[in-house]
Amino acid sequence: MSVNYDYSDTPRIITPPPGPKSREYMEKEKKLFFAAWYTNKDVPLIMRRKYGWTIEDVDGNTYIDMVTGWASTPLGAGYEPVIERAIEVLRESGGIECTDYVTDIHLFELAEKLVEISPPQLTRVAPDTTGTEAVEAALRLARETTGRYFIITFHGSFHGGNYGAAGAGPTSPDVTRGIKEYIHGFIHVPYPTCYRCPLKQTYPQCNLACVDWIEDVVLRYETAPETIAGVLYEPIQGENGIFIPPDGWMERLHAMGEKYGWMMIDDEVQTGFGRTGKMFAIEWWPEVAEKVDLMPLAKAITGGALPIAAVLGTDEAMTSSDEIYLGGTFAWQPAACAAAAAGIDALYQEDVLEHVQRLEKISLERMKAWIDKYEIVGDVRIKGLYNAIEFVEDKETKKPAPKITREIHYACIRRGLILINEEDIWWLRMLPALNMPEDLFVRALDILEEAILEVSRKYGKGVK
Repeated sequence: MSVNYDYSDTPRIITPPPGPKSREYMEKEKKLFFAAWYTNKDVPLIMRRKYGWTIEDVDGNTYIDMVTGWASTPLGAGYEPVIERAIEVLRESGGIECTDYVTDIHLFELAEKLVEISPPQLTRVAPDTTGTEAVEAALRLARETTGRYFIITFHGSFHGGNYGAAGAGPTSPDVTRGIKEYIHGFIHVPYPTCYRCPLKQTYPQCNLACVDWIEDVVLRYETAPETIAGVLYEPIQGENGIFIPPDGWMERLHAMGEKYGWMMIDDEVQTGFGRTGKMFAIEWWPEVAEKVDLMPLAKAITGGALPIAAVLGTDEAMTSSDEIYLGGTFAWQPAACAAAAAGIDALYQEDVLEHVQRLEKISLERMKAWIDKYEIVGDVRIKGLYNAIEFVEDKETKKPAPKITREIHYACIRRGLILINEEDIWWLRMLPALNMPEDLFVRALDILEEAILEVSRKYGKGVK
């Protein structure tokens, strides 16, 4: 990679986290922020700065960063070509402009790049600010285009935190708390979470019964196909633990959508821009990539600089109405557009997609072996640098092990590695920067395995 950072002493733990300064700030959190912000703190430290592939806390500890702003800093923190471009255009544009009223020149560069790199039928762009808003914009466009009401979505998916997007994606009851009773128009169906099939089937003997569920149950008992505007899906389910659809599922789903005239909404907010080893995850299914109608984008589109999001869509979806209002004051600020365009250029110039596939090979060879080696490792799911490891009490029953997972999470932090784990969840996720050096990536896997071994021994779980 062309931009170098010194990570030779990473991780470095000076004082066990949370250190005294972190604890001081964490006490302030309890007085300044709303309760859900600080309750059951998932990462017990306060960050002072980020650089490259590392996080430094206020106590001087440095950690390997496997969170990367929830996949929003795809080239590592402070990637200079992106940051410098953002600063340059921030000064040039004078700061904030409401670009849906006064259109800035930098919007055109980004819009043209997005259309160029996306499936060919996606020819127009709807600017937005966050992934949640992009999803809600796509839902409105689908309903406006078809004149229909219902949207089919999937159990375990996450599409955002606002009313519409949260109602669409029932990852867990807490996400829809105080929302579900007010939001209608979604029909939820099983996603192919094959390790934990909700229909108690086994692939491929199941013949993809979860797809048949839509016609056999939803269209038979709930509503007619002509009331359904579209299908909103994650090409790979992220927050639910990186579930990758098996062969045939995506093709069958799109064939059904084509049969009934449904708009297919491919939510690439977390999987887009190289995370899975392709520019967009849907490209792993070339038979359907050119059948997507709407594609919400966010997170890695930023290049790691400023918030920005978008919806890509077909001419039909984007021109069915000229009265629908999307976006807002902060959508597509000039500096954010320029930074995003620079980040897209870097993905190609730095051969990032090829690098992702090299790191994927390392993680597949290393982490898949843990399934047989450790009693508590139930499953490992990897696509590019979209990785999850699921922990169980025992392999036969697959009983979830959230307490064990939490202890492994904290054992990693004590060693200087920050992954993604939330309370009552029994899997760890890794979202490293797409250009993380190979030796640092291996160092992170070493730390993770050390933590798994420590907790396995503590609970008397088998290690081969």
